[in-house]
Amino acid sequence: MNESELMLKLRNLKVIFPSGQGIIKAVEGINLDIEKGKCVALVGESGCGKSVTSLAIMRLLNSPPAIVKVDELKLDQEELKDYSDGKMQELRGRTLSMIFQDAMTALNPVMTIGKQIDEIYIRHNHLSKKEARAETIRALDLVGVPEAKSRANSFPHQLSGGLRQRVLIAMAFACMPKLIIADEPTTALDVTIQAQVLNVLSDMQKKHQVSLLLITHDLSVVANMADTIYVMYSGKIVEKADKRDLFLSPHHPYTEGLLGSVPKLSDTQHHFVQIPDSVPHPMFKPTGCYFHPRCRYKTKKCEERMPPLVKIDENCEVRCWHPLHIKGGGSQ
Repeated sequence: MNESELMLKLRNLKVIFPSGQGIIKAVEGINLDIEKGKCVALVGESGCGKSVTSLAIMRLLNSPPAIVKVDELKLDQEELKDYSDGKMQELRGRTLSMIFQDAMTALNPVMTIGKQIDEIYIRHNHLSKKEARAETIRALDLVGVPEAKSRANSFPHQLSGGLRQRVLIAMAFACMPKLIIADEPTTALDVTIQAQVLNVLSDMQKKHQVSLLLITHDLSVVANMADTIYVMYSGKIVEKADKRDLFLSPHHPYTEGLLGSVPKLSDTQHHFVQIPDSVPHPMFKPTGCYFHPRCRYKTKKCEERMPPLVKIDENCEVRCWHPLHIKGGGSQ
């Protein structure tokens, strides 16, 4: 792929947290590409390193305690890894934005939502307070906040969870940045509100051709949004594929397990599939493939050696000694 087509190019990102008990390896050398105007999903269970990856891209991890190493962190061909804190501050909100998973902690509880959005326009677009408020009301209207003019005077606790999440989306799109990172944007919302928020996010992304990195543990969330999916397990990318290919024929047993755990209306067996055990503690990872203690296809080789990330075809990569749905794979 031509580098000019990429909005984000991330190469060999590593994040560790030294502690008194040992080294916590949160992210272990991942690569990530996001094309301009496309939506990429980063999927995995809690504890896999997804949120740490997003914070590393935003350059929001404090060092210490975090130690962050990266070979390339390019946004629209501009290298960010050596940017000063001041330069990153100017970039965030204007060129690179983030939607955090907990709106109540992301929003300032003692400021009205209107003032919080006003600040973005005043700082980055250098508007007057009056001009900024007009833009704020327009932004709230765009994401479907009813009675936007009066709602702008509300404090976060006066809004429902769904409305607070819409406010975060409005803030993220305020300056129409090149890339938006959405970290579990529908956490703690009921299913109906979840669908509404995702529809707003998807519509805004497609309408304005903004690149989007969507982080989630739920593959059903990305079914109608993502163009490409990266599956992350215990700090490593274990599979990358186009959405259609991944849903039709997953190559990694972990991806197969994630897909199997999504309830389907067509399921006639009424059997809930569950991946056994849990993600290993980042300080005490097993030898060999990190997934082998939970994998039904494991062999002695899996227990002894970490498999490399191998290209299966033009659009798919997998980290597994016995990839599924190909000749010689674990499901054959």
